[in-house]
Amino acid sequence: MKRLIDFAVKNPVLITAVFCVLFYFLPFKPKPFGDGQFHTGTQQLIEFIANGFQGDINIDKGFLTLFCYLIPYTIVHAFQDDRLFFLSGVIFNCIFICLSVFYLFKAFTILHFTDKAKLYVIVLMSLFPIHIYYAMGIIGEAFGFFASSMLIYFWTKHYIGIAQKADYFRLALSLVLLYGIKPNMLPFVFVMAFYVLILKLPKANKVYFAMGMALVPLFILVERSLDNSNFEFKNRVFRQQLLWSRFELRDEPLNWMPQHGQDKFASNDYINNLKKRRELDSICTANEYDKTTYYVQWVKNDILSNPGLTLRQYSLKFFQSQSFIISPLMKSDRSKTIKYGIHIYINLINYILVVVGLLAMVYLLRRKEYQLFLPFLFFWGWGLLYVFVFHSEQRYMFPVRPILLFLLAYWISTRKRSLKQA
Repeated sequence: MKRLIDFAVKNPVLITAVFCVLFYFLPFKPKPFGDGQFHTGTQQLIEFIANGFQGDINIDKGFLTLFCYLIPYTIVHAFQDDRLFFLSGVIFNCIFICLSVFYLFKAFTILHFTDKAKLYVIVLMSLFPIHIYYAMGIIGEAFGFFASSMLIYFWTKHYIGIAQKADYFRLALSLVLLYGIKPNMLPFVFVMAFYVLILKLPKANKVYFAMGMALVPLFILVERSLDNSNFEFKNRVFRQQLLWSRFELRDEPLNWMPQHGQDKFASNDYINNLKKRRELDSICTANEYDKTTYYVQWVKNDILSNPGLTLRQYSLKFFQSQSFIISPLMKSDRSKTIKYGIHIYINLINYILVVVGLLAMVYLLRRKEYQLFLPFLFFWGWGLLYVFVFHSEQRYMFPVRPILLFLLAYWISTRKRSLKQA
């Protein structure tokens, strides 16, 4: 048994790679191309480059995700076969998931976390491999997972005082990548950048960090120059998500299934949201109001008029946004025993991470380990604030998962040492 434990602790990347191969042949996966934006957008990017940087590119989500898929898609582009696009993209996803695990466990080793802590992380990741599940589609979540793991590793090097000048540039690159994959994390990126720059660091380190962060405004300008979608489209998405948030878990607080359309599984909350959208649109059209401004004002008034309801919604969203609901399974004809049994199983494992993560954060605060506590608070806190104010989906909270794995390892290692000292 000891040999097996030693092997697992020393080979987390190999175990992850084996799970990636096994998972590819399992029947349950996300939609192959998700909503299709990254699949189509990457092909458009290839054509744009091939045509001398001319043409249109639809950028509905993370801009840098298209560049992440650019390499595998370019290799198979000549065949114009969706099966090859999918296979090449999944292989690339799995490579980045393995790199993520590599960075995480390097951080564990630098901090001298115990083998017991590492084993617990490996076991929980294997019992519920949601990071590998998300790698099985052209949906970009693997790259967000990688950016978070990279951030943890280079911040760990800073925390224990072994980071070199170049490491601060790489730390900035992890933040840039996180923004480019998950644009909703941009406020966290700015707050984290400000926090790093006010720390007592050698001037050279701050210069290297600032050089890396300078890529953020550069990428914003590049994205705007390439994006052929008009601002009205983005404004419509913004106000629709803002409005939908006011109806999520409102009349049906325990219906946590993703709501994307008016099918037989659509909740009353989702239907009421659509009704309110039509009502607000008609008012704006009749009175020639700016729709986005009017939506924002309506949402503000609704929050102020219903503080108790808002508090209840946000309390439930804390759990709903960090729970995993497999929509195709719940909409299938399988028995309730299978449907609820699987969801109870995966979320029991999932909430070990969430609960221990909260305990570890409290422990960090009590020990005044502010340089670990504050970045994790900024990251986790902004992720939650986003799903409170906007439409709530598990994928918005998925980049927090490496932090939860780190906090689990920290809790097990540090508590064990504290008990020994006591």
